[in-house]
Amino acid sequence: MTEPTTRTRSDGAWKLRVNLGTRVLLLAVKLGAFAYTGFLIMLSEALNNLVDIVVTSSLLLSQRMGRRAADREHPFGHMRFRYIVSLIVSVAFITVTGLQILREAIARLISPVPLEHPEIALYVLAFSFVVNLIPLGLMLVGQRRDITVKTALYDNINDEITILASVIGVVAAQRGFPLADPIAAMFVAGLIGVMAGKLIRENTYVLLGLSPSAKFYERVKSVAQSVAGVAGVHDMIAEFIGPDAIHLDLDLELAPDTTVQEADRIVGELEEKLRELNVVHCAIRPCAHTGHERHISD
Repeated sequence: MTEPTTRTRSDGAWKLRVNLGTRVLLLAVKLGAFAYTGFLIMLSEALNNLVDIVVTSSLLLSQRMGRRAADREHPFGHMRFRYIVSLIVSVAFITVTGLQILREAIARLISPVPLEHPEIALYVLAFSFVVNLIPLGLMLVGQRRDITVKTALYDNINDEITILASVIGVVAAQRGFPLADPIAAMFVAGLIGVMAGKLIRENTYVLLGLSPSAKFYERVKSVAQSVAGVAGVHDMIAEFIGPDAIHLDLDLELAPDTTVQEADRIVGELEEKLRELNVVHCAIRPCAHTGHERHISD
């Protein structure tokens, strides 16, 4: 899983909207090309774009839901909503779509169908490749990207790969190898399945309470020791509660003669600095003893 390192100022919603608009356009064009040419790879590409539409829509919805304030039933907010939506999409939609493409491809391998106007299919694929560069370029601009934009970015790169595979299939079919069409479609189905598996794995890990990497804990320790009056930290335990959002508990080692007022100042300063590490909720317990650096629940 890609671990966030800094808080993102913009949620990138407008980039996702551009991505959604291009996907709707490409879906319509590819469905038309499938109806006109009969190339299964055109249907596969169209269904791939349909997956993109559902995924991007879920990312936009999760951004809106994730901004809802915490309440009595959800004291840490609603930031995990994105992972729930992504898990549902990957299991109930992407996997089914990939299996449907695979079934159609196997049927055509057994009983090939006549294909027409391969040049139209190539024109559509070239058009798709160029149109896909628009959201891809927007997502590459800027050094800060939130997790939803990163998800869409990786999906766009994957789409460009499937388009190139589709071009190979169409060219091969044009040159007298009609089975290249269902084979290329199966390749697209396989990539959809890989993406589904990745989404299932990553979202399941987070929903089960995924901890940041050891590098995160090292940075927490370094930040804490940069605050005047802090001798060290121990019993740190953290988990992701949403995209670019971490809940952290730790014991803060202070001198035994530290006053309550001074301890309160130190804790407040540390909380502010930890926000740069995407720590949105933090429980800090001042203490006068040392302990194990990491805390693992039994």
